[in-house]
Amino acid sequence: MSIQTKTKSKFILYTIMIGAFMSMFDSGVVNVGLPVMAKQFGVTMNSVQWVTSIYLLIMSALLPILGTIADHFGRRKIYNLGFFVISIFTLFCGFSMNLPMLIIMRSLQAVGGAMVMANGMAIVTENYPPTERGKNIGVLAMTMAIGSIAGPPLGGLAIGLWGWQTVFFLTFVVSISGFAASYFSIPRDKKTENKHFEFDALGSVLLVIAIITFIYGFSNLNTMGLRNPLIYGSVLAFLITSISFILYERKVSYPVIDLNLFNNWIFTSSVISSLISFITMYSPTVLIPFYYQRVLGFSTEKSGLYMMAFPIAMAVISPFSGALSDKIGATILTASGLLINGVALILLANSTLHTPVYLILVYLALMGLSLGLFQSPNNSCIMGNVPKTKLGAANGITQLVKNLGMVIGIAFSVSLFSVFFGKTANNYGANFLESTQKVYYIAAVLSFIGALISGIRNKNQKEE
Repeated sequence: MSIQTKTKSKFILYTIMIGAFMSMFDSGVVNVGLPVMAKQFGVTMNSVQWVTSIYLLIMSALLPILGTIADHFGRRKIYNLGFFVISIFTLFCGFSMNLPMLIIMRSLQAVGGAMVMANGMAIVTENYPPTERGKNIGVLAMTMAIGSIAGPPLGGLAIGLWGWQTVFFLTFVVSISGFAASYFSIPRDKKTENKHFEFDALGSVLLVIAIITFIYGFSNLNTMGLRNPLIYGSVLAFLITSISFILYERKVSYPVIDLNLFNNWIFTSSVISSLISFITMYSPTVLIPFYYQRVLGFSTEKSGLYMMAFPIAMAVISPFSGALSDKIGATILTASGLLINGVALILLANSTLHTPVYLILVYLALMGLSLGLFQSPNNSCIMGNVPKTKLGAANGITQLVKNLGMVIGIAFSVSLFSVFFGKTANNYGANFLESTQKVYYIAAVLSFIGALISGIRNKNQKEE
């Protein structure tokens, strides 16, 4: 490979890193601004949370669809368009005069976000040799972790100096930079040989309804309760549309999700393991802040700072685990990662009121290291076990699984905590710890199951 070619290929990775950084940075800066937005618009926190919820709903629903569309019409086109859409509607978010306008602009911004997230890993996989796939995906994971670290403090600083609108202007700077970089650095799409592609409109509608009802139902389970008609309706709609989607997709010539991908056990087991990893990751990360603030009496700023142990550790290990998977494969790394994650959860479960804070930080860092050890090799394994013509679809599925794991993990942990809390000790701190202990033990068992699935993933098939 010539020096010029190497330089050009590096710029492709740098460009995709912008999209990876932005995906986590945006959520961090926006979440910090929600209380200020609620105050300025004169609305409740339940209302203003739709600024983030609508983004998650729309983006999750469109990820697999836009990944498949990019497979047929060109990943560069969709990726560039995504940055452009984000840039335009992020500006409109910053100039929103009321909450409904802001929510609408966030919905449209999410369309661009889905275009970018559904194609990043696919473009990297397509433009680099398999021997560098794990390393590059590890670099992207590191970049996302850095984005999650940078978002909250930069967002808080910008809001304090110039107001909540600036959180969107920060994202605009990142997105317009990504658009310029992708336009000049990513190679033009190769012409597709299939000129008879037909967009699967009905399948797309069924998939969107299934994903939105699933996420809505799980997200609101704790606040509305199982007996709420909206929860019942969401569950019923999800079951009907998901079953209809599976039956319909088996009949169409160009499905929005090629279900034949799941005939590959390595691909399927990697997707299942990924879902488990995100469920177990978000179980403690949603409960630990309450432990810091309500049990230990930490301020919001201090508890947020102490939560950084997780993403920092993950950022450190991800590129190394990805590069190592290029040499020894994914199985040992992913199984070990989920095993260590289970051990870290057990250590957290056995924390007491007298456990030093630095040990909690060590346990969180251990979780970050373990999941960094798992995710880069696992994503590389997913992308390496699909045809090149299906890379966008696989990328979309991978990102969708991440979002679903987050929603399930939060709902799972909070629901179980609510069931256990109040049925043990009278002291609040002891009650809290006994309740979280049970949640962490269950999450640890899930993590061990994920490790087992990862360990046997290539029993009958060759891992690529």
